[in-house]
Amino acid sequence: MKKLFIFLLLAITLSGCRSETRVNQLFLSSIDSMMTNNPDTAYKVLKGISPDELNTRRERAYYALLLTQARHKNYIPLRNDSLINVAVNYYKGKRDREKYAKALLYKGICIEEMNDPQKAIEVYAEAEKVALSTTDYLTTGLINSQMAWLYQDMYIENQADIERFIRAMEYFRLAGHKKNEYSVASLLGQIYRPTAKRDSAYFYLEKALELAREMKDSVALFHNYSLLANTYLMDEDFTQARDIAMYVVENHGSVPIPVETYHCLSRSYARLGKTDSARYFYELTHNSSEPNTKHSQLITLTEILKAEHNYKDALLYTEQSRRLADSIIDESRRMDLFKIEKRYNNQRLENINQRLEYRTRVNHYIIILISLVAIIITIGFCVAIDRKHRDINEKISFIEQLKTESALYNNTLLEKLDKQNMVEIHLKEALEKRIQTIRELIDLSYRYGGVPDAFVKHFNKTLNINRLSEGALDDLSEVVNAKYDGVIDYLQEKHTDLNTDDINLICLLCCGFSATEMSVFYNHSNGKSIYSRKRRLAIKMGLDISLDEYIALSLHYCNTQKEHYMAEG
Repeated sequence: MKKLFIFLLLAITLSGCRSETRVNQLFLSSIDSMMTNNPDTAYKVLKGISPDELNTRRERAYYALLLTQARHKNYIPLRNDSLINVAVNYYKGKRDREKYAKALLYKGICIEEMNDPQKAIEVYAEAEKVALSTTDYLTTGLINSQMAWLYQDMYIENQADIERFIRAMEYFRLAGHKKNEYSVASLLGQIYRPTAKRDSAYFYLEKALELAREMKDSVALFHNYSLLANTYLMDEDFTQARDIAMYVVENHGSVPIPVETYHCLSRSYARLGKTDSARYFYELTHNSSEPNTKHSQLITLTEILKAEHNYKDALLYTEQSRRLADSIIDESRRMDLFKIEKRYNNQRLENINQRLEYRTRVNHYIIILISLVAIIITIGFCVAIDRKHRDINEKISFIEQLKTESALYNNTLLEKLDKQNMVEIHLKEALEKRIQTIRELIDLSYRYGGVPDAFVKHFNKTLNINRLSEGALDDLSEVVNAKYDGVIDYLQEKHTDLNTDDINLICLLCCGFSATEMSVFYNHSNGKSIYSRKRRLAIKMGLDISLDEYIALSLHYCNTQKEHYMAEG
């Protein structure tokens, strides 16, 4: 009833701004002002406007922007970008930078819903560039937020989504939009919870609690208290987890308590040895057939049984929870496939409708289309031939480089390896096997140099046959560390996030292997992938010099330290 009253009041107010024959800018600005807090009302008013009432390009552009925005805020699918393009084309340039940035934002959203994420990213980037030249911090924050969500959906690494969320939060703060700032802060807290950066999780959850208090939003407040309690539980600070969760239970008032709060209390009491309290709060979780809820109940019950020293039943429920978790994952995958299939079917139906609508226009383009297809096929054929020749040339160039480097080959690690223990024997055999592969590849260029197809076939066959066995380089880091003055221990202390693949790559660089030789080790047909791996590893380690220079400096440093210790001894 209250919402209806607000709608009628706004409709009466807006009618004073609207003439009988046309819509003016003041009327559209009035709709714009209600967009944030009353998007449903704004949409109803916009739907009541006839296209005949929009007499100028300026009014049509503003109307297109507002209607697209209202549809998005009311969760109405944006199936194409034809409407928002009216606004984009009008505001393009220097007419109104703020509206141009906003139009680009919603164009990106349209394209994203049309399942073209790469193009959407490009449009968002252009929108951000325009928005940064204005003081519209809210739009800038929304652009960064949209990019962050899209990066998450695209599984882009290097924490690009987190960086965008942090930027969005800062712009929302500058805009004074506490609701959006709170949403991003709470989300960042949840993102950091399962990571090693738990301090960041606490920081953003505390920030979310602070904003919830300022907004006097009890639901948001107790929601984040529950998240904070579960974060302490993950850190095995059971006393703090229990105290915060108990605060939620005792002070929530009319705000519903998340069931995870009861699980947090039950597990905390179980780990603190108070099984009666653990049982009491477990009973409050209520039995449910919903898979995720059931999984949480099984985990909580397992903790209680272990606290009661009933390890037999604890093991039984642990196995049940594991099977249930597997089924949840499988169901999630099936749902993802269903969504993809549904999206495909919707797109297919839309394409059929478009073909039916434009069939009358197609006939006189058939000849042109056939000509274009013929040209495309011809170009494609030429490109395929050119690509084939380029592939052969790359392989020949690769082998020529191997010839040059193998002629000068004098690897210090193989010289240092002796046969004092089996570890070094196995490693030396593995390395010498790859050197033999290099010799075989060079020999191929002499035998099949004049027969390109046979050359490519035997090139690929040689690489595939002479693969390294599983675990062939397992002892590489140990041997390199011993032979090169503890350089691997030194690098692992400085860069704690290095994984096994990173260490193996560093070891091969320490040994003096070139990118071309390492390509053979990894069964790659050229050295490009090695350069890419080295570049990614340098970024991961936060280097401002190349990885090769850094490894050389590290080797020199470790050798100097060794000589220094020997001199002191």
